[in-house]
Amino acid sequence: MGRRLFAWEEESVRECSFLLHNIVLQDFVHDTWWWLLDPIHGYTVRGAYRFLTTMGNMVDRSLVDDVWHKHVPLKVSLLVWRLLRNRIPTKDNLALRGVLSSTDTLCALGCDCNETVNHLFLQCTLSTDHWALVWNWLGISFVHDGELRQHFLRFTKMAGMSTYSHLFFTII
Repeated sequence: MGRRLFAWEEESVRECSFLLHNIVLQDFVHDTWWWLLDPIHGYTVRGAYRFLTTMGNMVDRSLVDDVWHKHVPLKVSLLVWRLLRNRIPTKDNLALRGVLSSTDTLCALGCDCNETVNHLFLQCTLSTDHWALVWNWLGISFVHDGELRQHFLRFTKMAGMSTYSHLFFTII
């Protein structure tokens, strides 16, 4: 006997069962895979990448080059990509997936606010103090509106900076 499924796994099993509920298997019929994004040529990594990076709004597309820059370490790019897509296991996301109770979403730092990606990385007292130290270290004044996408865009695309400076801010 295996382990019990996590809540998110149970949801995936239900979705899979729903998708397969009207499928009828037949003897002597050849099964084939069919890639809906390109039924003629089939699956390619390039095609999947294009789909993933072009779907969504224009702000998402404009961030792709900066997030996946060759000089930015992969683990940093992955973190930023997950942050911008709200895929970090914050308490609000865990409650949404049924891992935590919906009443247990307050910030772990005790500030009596809901723990969201924006709160944890930009609005919480601890994060605002850290950002102030970073800006002071860089010698810049910077005002953010508490939203990650706008923060990322403003921070990486500061007007009037050289290409080298832009690269530096992208890496930070």
